[in-house]
Amino acid sequence: MRKRLPWIGAGLGAVGLVAVIIGTFLPWSRSGLTYRNSYASLGVLRELGFVGSLVTVWVAMIPLAAVTIAIYALGLRRSAAGVAAVMSIIMGTISGVAVVERGDEGSLIGIASTGPTTALAGAALGVLGAAVVLVTQRKRSSGGEA
Repeated sequence: MRKRLPWIGAGLGAVGLVAVIIGTFLPWSRSGLTYRNSYASLGVLRELGFVGSLVTVWVAMIPLAAVTIAIYALGLRRSAAGVAAVMSIIMGTISGVAVVERGDEGSLIGIASTGPTTALAGAALGVLGAAVVLVTQRKRSSGGEA
């Protein structure tokens, strides 16, 4: 079982990253009856001059998640876990703030809960999976033990 734990952690981490990315495509903001995903919401904020390079960083998370999952699959679990942990903490913090600040559901303009909640749950899984990998996967010794 001990040899399976790093792979279980890698699986949890990969599922968490996929959930984070799916969450970015779900509704993050609402205006009347219109719901916008995180990319459309950031586009509106960029046009208003509120965000700068955050949009670029946010969009870069998609290929970074794909590369991290590929690195997990290639067996470089510790490296992937490090990237997944940092990525999950960043995305989890942003989505956590959105979940907490979502406000009154009856108002015309506000934060939708579906996207941030999904991204937050995925980030929690990503951090958990990374922690399992980093705790159970020991550095290979000169004797060839894993």
